[in-house]
Amino acid sequence: MSEKGNRMDGSEAATGARKDAWAWHPPLPLQGIPVFVWPPRPLAALKYLVSVAFLGSVMIPFGALAIVTWTYLQPALERCAQLQADWILQMYARNLALMLIVAGGLHLYFYTFKRQGSERKFDLRDLVKTHRRFFTGNQVRDNMLWSLASGVTFWTAYEAFFMWAYANDLLPYYLDWTAHPVLFVLMLLAIPFWASLHFYFIHRLLHWPPLYRIAHAVHHRNDNTGPWSGLSMHPIEHIIYLSSVLIHVVLASHPIHILFHNQWNTLGAATTHTGFECITFKGIPILNLGSFHHQLHHRYYHCNYGNQYMPWDRWFGSDNDGTPDAVAKMRERRRAVPRPATT
Repeated sequence: MSEKGNRMDGSEAATGARKDAWAWHPPLPLQGIPVFVWPPRPLAALKYLVSVAFLGSVMIPFGALAIVTWTYLQPALERCAQLQADWILQMYARNLALMLIVAGGLHLYFYTFKRQGSERKFDLRDLVKTHRRFFTGNQVRDNMLWSLASGVTFWTAYEAFFMWAYANDLLPYYLDWTAHPVLFVLMLLAIPFWASLHFYFIHRLLHWPPLYRIAHAVHHRNDNTGPWSGLSMHPIEHIIYLSSVLIHVVLASHPIHILFHNQWNTLGAATTHTGFECITFKGIPILNLGSFHHQLHHRYYHCNYGNQYMPWDRWFGSDNDGTPDAVAKMRERRRAVPRPATT
């Protein structure tokens, strides 16, 4: 979609909202988290790791979900020794239900029933109901198609591979949590940071023009995001994006780590693309969700390829901290580097 002039898309025409306006944003300039900083700030890092933003919104909910999934919703490993449709389809149905509950639930809460109004909403515009770049012209239906038909399929395929490998003792290490509880927890804590490293570099790759045109453009149809936008990707991108879980082939891990890792990459994508910073109760934030850092990427494209868990964007000069000066530099960069066409 062209950004020249003051033309509006369907959502702008309906709401009167300008594309370059924000309904809300966190204090600017955006600050990275104090974990990978120099000189080290150990007390600040510890404070972040036990904060609502990380412990309360990432580790506890996603860790608890992975444990529940492994305990009650995962086919027994003995069944996984042979690649058979029954247990794989059981896992697919479980993952499909989880995506419907998380992404669908957030969409209903924020966009259908509007339970939070515009409180902590980044973009003034509504999600697009009519535009030719989306499947049947509708952003949500387009996003659901890619997320459920392709995203859940490849999510399940990666998990099925690991469960089959564990069942056949093909992986070099099985991390028993009862024997190594500290290492077990440290591995869980490390997953979001490893995923951050992986995401930055594969995301830069996905912005390589040929790969962008055939794959990543599907995700960037969403310059204003909602919960279903997070996993709305071309199958090629799903394979690349979800491949960060392959680190567990060489690291001591437990199936819970696999489930946590994949659920963070998939269900976590739904939460971080919600378009709202958090769920609030009587105006008080209670659960962090959306990322304004990544919202800036969806608007400006040539910045913020990673996330704030690791400062790769700052190290490689692609950081946009949301300030007018940073935005002006991004606009200069956009004029200098042609924006790939979306499909």
